[in-house]
Parts: sequence; C-alpha cells; structure tokens
Amino acid sequence: MIRYQEIAHSLELGLAAAGGDSRAIPSEHELCERYGASRTTIRAALKQLQDQGLIERRQGKGTFYRPRHIAKNLGSIVDFHTEARMAGRMPTTRVISLAVRPAAPDEFALFGQAIAVGGIVDLTRLRSLDDEPAVLQRSRLGKAVLGEAQARELVNASLYRYLAECRDVHVATVEETLEPIAAGPEEAAHLRVATGAAVFRSQRVARDVTGAVIEVSDNLIRGDIYRFTIHRQVKSLESAGQASGVAS
Repeated sequence: MIRYQEIAHSLELGLAAAGGDSRAIPSEHELCERYGASRTTIRAALKQLQDQGLIERRQGKGTFYRPRHIAKNLGSIVDFHTEARMAGRMPTTRVISLAVRPAAPDEFALFGQAIAVGGIVDLTRLRSLDDEPAVLQRSRLGKAVLGEAQARELVNASLYRYLAECRDVHVATVEETLEPIAAGPEEAAHLRVATGAAVFRSQRVARDVTGAVIEVSDNLIRGDIYRFTIHRQVKSLESAGQASGVAS
C-alpha cells in the first residue's frame, strides 16, 4: 500500500472509532507531524478521503469528518431534514408520486370511518443525503388529513411539519418496526443499490394525542448509510424491587 493510502486508511479508522457526528479534523501541519510525512503526502491522503465522501472542506472553517453512517434513535421523532443537518449532511426530498384513491376495507378500520370515507393519499418520496438516495418512503394518510396539498409543497419538506403548520395536525407517538430485507429491482433502482442488496424495512404508524392514526408508512432504508440506536433508562435492582414491592 502506498504511503498516502496507509495514512488515509489510518485516519478513516481513527475517525470512525471516535464516533459522533461531523467534526473538525487536525490541520495538515498537525497531520504531517503525527505521521512524519510531507505535506504533499498528507494532501494526497486527504484527497482520497474527500473522494470517498468521508471528509469535506468548508471555506474558512477547515476540514471536517463526515461519518458514513447517520445514527438514528428509534425513540425520536426528529424529521429527516433536521436529522441530516445535525449530522452535517445536505438533505433533499423528491416526490415520486402523490395520488388519491378510495380506501380499502381494512383502511376503514385503520384510519376510521370519518377519515377513510374521503379517500386515501398514497405518497411516495425519495429522501437523499448529499444527492445520494438514502430512504424510499411510501406513506398512506387520509385525504381529509393532508387536504389539497400539491406535490411541490412536499418537496424538500417534512411531512409532519407540513401537517402541523398547514393542517393543525400533530404527531404525538410513532410505532416503528424494523426488519432486514433484500431490495427488489424497482426499489434498488430508486436507491441506487444492487438488486437483492440488504436494506432495512421500516413499517411505521404515527398517531395523534387521541390515538387516531395519522400516517402509515413503509420505508426502505439503506443500511450502509444508517445505524439505529435505542436509548433506555435502566433502574437499579434495588429501586426496581422497591417499586414492585418485592423484597431483595
């Protein structure tokens, strides 16, 4: 392996091991001293990392690490665009299709008579990070909930924010189920991965404060971009025993 490639590999491993989101990396001078290499060699290593999309140079601010993965907390309802920007990525949302149809029998039970009778909106969007497809999202919600929204109003926008600001509809809880699946030909083409590539399938149900279903979505998420985390608060055995009335 050529010297600059060794340095690039070492930097990548060190940055990934440190975890976290986008952050500044040492200056070229510091890297020259750390690796005992010339500035030309260090610049070649940084260019390799930049070509791989692992670092970005920000005018007047320096060079920043951009992790391959976005850590997503399953208990959070942070919208896609906010989450992406927090990770130092540039998010975009493209509307592939938006169509209204009559509700199927099971959707009357799912959404309720009052909502389903007005029809169901099928909304398909492609969410990208730095122009790289990341999530193929298929949503279903009542036309009575979404109103007369046009596709252009949902481009580069959060659906939940649109509902809150324009329709006074607020998501209170989200239930999400994840499973690994193989991408089919159509989905793979949208996500720019090979047919059969492993992706996450997320099935999500969003409800308002009364428990009424607002949206049901079926999402395909690239596993090479996202990692999922769960935060739990664990009680001590002593406090748990006291809370349950069981003697220790």
